Amino acid sequence: MRVPVGVGGPANPGPPRMHPQANTMNSLGATAPLPGGGRTTLNAPLNAPLNGRTTLNSPAYPAPQQGYGPRPVKFPEPGATLTSARGSYQVLRTLGSGNFGAVYECIGPFDQTYAVKMVRPANRPYAEVQAEWAKEVQRLQSLRHPNVVYIYDAFEDGGLFYLALERCDHPLAAMLGTPMQEGLIIELARQTLAAVQFLHDNDVVHDDIHAGNVLITHTDRPQVKIADFGISTELYGMAAVRPNVVHHAIMAPEILASGYTSRQSDLYQTGLVMFHMLVGSPALDTSAPYEELARQIAEGTPRMRAEAIRTPLGHVVAKMLRRREAYRFGSAREVWAELRELDAWKQRSLFPVK
Repeated sequence: MRVPVGVGGPANPGPPRMHPQANTMNSLGATAPLPGGGRTTLNAPLNAPLNGRTTLNSPAYPAPQQGYGPRPVKFPEPGATLTSARGSYQVLRTLGSGNFGAVYECIGPFDQTYAVKMVRPANRPYAEVQAEWAKEVQRLQSLRHPNVVYIYDAFEDGGLFYLALERCDHPLAAMLGTPMQEGLIIELARQTLAAVQFLHDNDVVHDDIHAGNVLITHTDRPQVKIADFGISTELYGMAAVRPNVVHHAIMAPEILASGYTSRQSDLYQTGLVMFHMLVGSPALDTSAPYEELARQIAEGTPRMRAEAIRTPLGHVVAKMLRRREAYRFGSAREVWAELRELDAWKQRSLFPVK
């Protein structure tokens, strides 16, 4: 595997190397936490409470801790300096934090602003955390697209692993709460779908598309950047694969039913995001117990709620949210082909055609 930029780790990493002058940090990214919160493994009992994250073929993690097993690690605070082979990053503030990572706003090389993501140890083995970090670095380095967040640097400091990413203005989640204008919804969906199609063309399923991982930068028009590839899955030429981790609040029906994810699973998750933009509230009751959430997914509640909107855009979203993959759109490209024919797109005044 290619060694990530700014990093040269041992082939068989031992305990974390603690640099005496390097401050350290904690947690996950410029992304907002997913409503309802947890991730689970597919081999966990389906009636188990999903308030944490578990990976396949391993027992549930204990509550997140600041270290590798019993060994504590100090996380960075505002004013701390992180050191990379490419320069230093001064921590300004925390942008977002979750069980398995955090994102910090930093001033880095050439006095530019970066979103620096740290992979939180969460009481996991050092080698496991390093492998998760290396996978995300490699994926971001190989997937260059205008609608995929750009990686500038990757490094280890004080036994913690970091990715220096482009700084976006805010996650889409910060814009939710009331129904959006349909022209804006379609523009944001257009860019999200462009990123999703690019990933699928490269045999990658994101597996974690939600409003916290859709980042927005405002220029002459909002620009979408898809972030957080920590649990993305490579298809290796197959139509469906078993994912490593699942967010129960955005779990596609096929994952619930058979334990497999596919390109259509990303379309389902994108449909959930579009529903939230269209209505102002989620298609699923993410505060409900897992048993109730699983029932809503299995019964097709998101699709029925989208159909009840009774607008052309609502019908497109409803098709993205169908329970059976074969009845959804065949690709992100097909979704866009239908969206671009809607009057809400053709007659939009917010984003004039260029």
